[in-house]
Amino acid sequence: MDFPQYRKMAGFQRFYRITGEKHFTEVYLLNGQRITHEVTAVQYPEMLRIQDMLNRSFSFTDMTEEEIGNVFRD
Repeated sequence: MDFPQYRKMAGFQRFYRITGEKHFTEVYLLNGQRITHEVTAVQYPEMLRIQDMLNRSFSFTDMTEEEIGNVFRD
């Protein structure tokens, strides 16, 4: 699988840039502010969460090109 991969959580303002099997960046909107959280998976539950995102399990879905440009504007 090529990285980065981009996912969002359906029904929430949470967006993810997955840069490897053990690392992702989460961006969410809270009271109009953009909050960014870097996560390096060290524990097994974190690794499973990344696999769920990559597999589009639960409510994780792909982001559109427009969403990627708007959320992850580096």
